[in-house]
Amino acid sequence: MIVTLNEVEQKLAKLVGAKRHQQNLTNGTNSSAKSDPDNDINGFAGEIAVARVINSYPDFSIGPHRRGYDLKMRGKKGQDVRIDVKTTRHQAGYLIAKKWRKVDDCDMYVLVSGTMPRYEIQGWVWSVELINPSNISDNGYGEHYHMERSQLRVWKYVNRPVNTDKMQALFDGEIIA
Repeated sequence: MIVTLNEVEQKLAKLVGAKRHQQNLTNGTNSSAKSDPDNDINGFAGEIAVARVINSYPDFSIGPHRRGYDLKMRGKKGQDVRIDVKTTRHQAGYLIAKKWRKVDDCDMYVLVSGTMPRYEIQGWVWSVELINPSNISDNGYGEHYHMERSQLRVWKYVNRPVNTDKMQALFDGEIIA
């Protein structure tokens, strides 16, 4: 599924991403090798893309949070499903989580790839599927939980605007399933 962020969403991603980057540098959570604000901007843009598709709001907070998820959506039985969005610039990217993550940090992981303004929701897995010793690998950056795109579930959730001329005029981004 492809999501193209509109102009407002792009500006929001740049603003929140840059502020998060500054906060990460202040907290010492970004290494000097990864001190590019584009990583945080692109990460938040991926969160916005998924939030739009599930008809939710992303977390706009700047300060550090350790709750382990980015978004919530309503599950089929009315319960909250906590989502951790992982964004990469690489089309053939991997779903990666830090080795210290716990199964109960979130309910599902979603992999998004792309750069501003176009993002593709690559797929998803339940937390228990990713946070599993069989998925630990080292791709040159230390051990992480790791899954390839081919191992992910297909994203089928679609939230499309009403297809009328009036609604389409108000909706200046696009979602392509």
